[in-house]
Amino acid sequence: MNIVKYNQKNLTEIHSLIESLSDEQFKEPLDILSGASIGAHVRHILEFYVCLLRANSMDTLCYDDRERNQRIENDRSFALVAVRNIRLTLEDIKSDRNMKLKSDFSSNGSEVLLFDTSLFRELAYCFEHSIHHEALIKVGTKHLLNDSVLTENFGVAPSTVRHHSN
Repeated sequence: MNIVKYNQKNLTEIHSLIESLSDEQFKEPLDILSGASIGAHVRHILEFYVCLLRANSMDTLCYDDRERNQRIENDRSFALVAVRNIRLTLEDIKSDRNMKLKSDFSSNGSEVLLFDTSLFRELAYCFEHSIHHEALIKVGTKHLLNDSVLTENFGVAPSTVRHHSN
């Protein structure tokens, strides 16, 4: 399996999660998530993919330029469509290519840095970033439902799954 397929598989798990929640559960602010909702974490994950896929036709990628689309966060049906569209767009990726990553790590927006990267490297980043937020989503889902509807390894890094199986 290549990095595109791993991302698609991961997005399928996110799609299943969204389907398993009610509209209210998806958008409810949760104290256990510092006031964020499961939908907010889903939006955050998806917007990194959107930035990357938009940059795939250009030379420079900037995750700082996310849209922060509240509709993804608050409209479960819209979020499901967004996941499907990202998965379909990923199917068009057949090869790696060089890119630049633009980012500003300062708190006042004063220091833009530019890094060499590649499409596959950033797909790997989106995958890892997704897993990180899924771990938080898992906490929120367990809090809401007391019995998670998620698979045991949802939100667990593959290296951790391998480590625990030894």
